[in-house]
Amino acid sequence: MRRMVLAAALAAAMGEASAGELRGEARLAGPVPELPPLEATKDRAVCGGEVPDDSLVAAGGKLKNVVVVVKGGPRPPPAKIALDQERCRYLPHVQGAALGSTLEVVNGDALLHNVHGYVGQATAFNLAMAAKNQRTPRKLEKLGLVVVRCDVHSWMSAFVLVTDSPFAVSGADGAFRVEGLPPGRYTVTAWHERFGERSASVTVPAAGAAQVDFTFGR
Repeated sequence: MRRMVLAAALAAAMGEASAGELRGEARLAGPVPELPPLEATKDRAVCGGEVPDDSLVAAGGKLKNVVVVVKGGPRPPPAKIALDQERCRYLPHVQGAALGSTLEVVNGDALLHNVHGYVGQATAFNLAMAAKNQRTPRKLEKLGLVVVRCDVHSWMSAFVLVTDSPFAVSGADGAFRVEGLPPGRYTVTAWHERFGERSASVTVPAAGAAQVDFTFGR
């Protein structure tokens, strides 16, 4: 019995040690351009006259909304994520999702939106949402980048990167973090809607963190 307990404790300790971590920053080289807001050309009573341009959000050289994927890492389980519409703006603007996850599209506006998601040229979903607080789920069953538009309000856009590998999205401080990686060498990609994709090869240790940073804009 004592041997069994010791073996279980050793296995648990080895399991803890086998979980590595990847940390890093997404950075923007050079000055941050000042993007003018997007004009809201209709439904101004709800949308207002303009909405922020979320295609490039950076401060102090740190870049937000970069999706980082660790290729070949353990497959993340499906989850439930949400895409809201508030004052004719998609929130969040960029997110990642595990393959098989459910995207719940929410209409926070008291007006008609038509939420149209594309993977490449193919339609992934096409949802007419006319009621405030309407919620419509859609399962994300294809790998790749889902580009979301509104057929009623042409300035609205959002992006969902669907992957079968571990992922993270950089925050306002540019930081990202992926946990639970077995030790080994990985190809890590970083995608931004304006700058495209960067990649790097990284070795994750059996314990502790590996560091990788991505610089865009040059």
